[in-house]
Amino acid sequence: MTHARTPKRVGKTLLVALLALSACEVPSKKERQLLNSMIGHPAADVVRNFGVPTQQFEADNHLFLAYISQQTDYTMPMGGWGWSGGWGPGWGPGWGPGWGPGWGGGVSTAYTYTCQTTFELVNGLVTGWTVRGDGC
Repeated sequence: MTHARTPKRVGKTLLVALLALSACEVPSKKERQLLNSMIGHPAADVVRNFGVPTQQFEADNHLFLAYISQQTDYTMPMGGWGWSGGWGPGWGPGWGPGWGPGWGGGVSTAYTYTCQTTFELVNGLVTGWTVRGDGC
C-alpha cells in the first residue's frame, strides 16, 4: 500500500526543516551585518576590519580575499583508579604475574574546526562574501 503525501503534509515537513536550519544560523545576525557592511568598500577597508588575508586569489578580474581560522578541540581520556595486571612482584619469591591497584587511562583525540570567510572584489570593490567550513 502506498501513501501519497498531501500538499499540507509536505508544507509542514518543509516548514519544520526550515525552522531547524534557521535555529543554527551561520553566520550570526551580527556577523552577517558586519560582512554585508563591507559590500561596496575597497580592499583596504576589508584589511582594516579583518586584517591581512590568509590567502588571495585572482580570476577573471575578480579578486578573492580569504580569511581562514582554525580551532582545535581536545577530548580528554577517561581514566580512573582500578585494578590492573601485568608482570611484577608475584606471589612468593621472584617475578611473576601481579595484580594490584593502578591508574587506567585512554587516548586523547584532537579535532580541528576550520572556517573560511572569502570576500569577492570586482574593480577594487567588495561585491559579495561567503563563509564555509565546520567551524563557522
